[in-house]
Amino acid sequence: MTKRINSSRRERAGRWQGAVLCLCLFCLAGCAALPGMEEISAREKERLTQEFREIVAGQQLCNCCLDAQATVSFSSIWQKGTLSGYLQAMSPSYLKFLAVNPLGQTLAILVTDGDSFRYVPVFESKQYEGKVTGTTYAKYAPAGFLPEHGFYWLIGRLYPGKIKILDVTRDGQGQGYWFAISYGNGTRSLVLLDEQRRVLRRHIVINDQDEKIFNVLYDEYTAGDCPLPGKVTVTALAHNSTMEIRLTDWLESPSFSLDDFTYDAPPSFDRVVVQ
Repeated sequence: MTKRINSSRRERAGRWQGAVLCLCLFCLAGCAALPGMEEISAREKERLTQEFREIVAGQQLCNCCLDAQATVSFSSIWQKGTLSGYLQAMSPSYLKFLAVNPLGQTLAILVTDGDSFRYVPVFESKQYEGKVTGTTYAKYAPAGFLPEHGFYWLIGRLYPGKIKILDVTRDGQGQGYWFAISYGNGTRSLVLLDEQRRVLRRHIVINDQDEKIFNVLYDEYTAGDCPLPGKVTVTALAHNSTMEIRLTDWLESPSFSLDDFTYDAPPSFDRVVVQ
């Protein structure tokens, strides 16, 4: 595993990246207003639809992995705080996060493969584990977030699948074009495309009752053919809270295996299985 850290630090970072991200996902929510939109001509819709499909197809050729330093700030009715550490991710759903204090001591680990998760608060000497389909995960994760596609939510890209484009409109504030899309899974999305940068600026998920349930803002993209967002802000409806992830010090062309996204706490830690 190519890392910027020594073997000991690298091992801990690999175990913790998903942990911090999921920990923060457990704490976020909030309300997002629908944007203003302006109608455009049928000819412009056709041009933009073709361009949008080319951009989405090109994104699938980008690197499968991410390795960066991460600072996660969250605020909810329950708690408020900031965690710093190292985040790794691999498509389609593998995430790990190592949270450390200013002295470099490990605080918490969260790792997920999109099917199950493990969370280890080190100073509690416990390991919590369960399924992302369980009631515990559902209680804290924001509605509309699909853990099986967690990598794509993080990097500002659409996850693979057959996309139906329902409509195209111009953003009322001149920030790009809105694409109403559907994957045929009971929800639809509004995604804001920055045509000049060829990146997504916002992604809003709407349920079958026409309710906004998940909102992500992407900003501070890196340069290059496969830009990545340096700032990701997530809100949802349930708990009136928000989360911001800032990513820096990217490792160029990282590569991982499935083994890099596993973690077992020391035998002395209490193991708690959550439903």
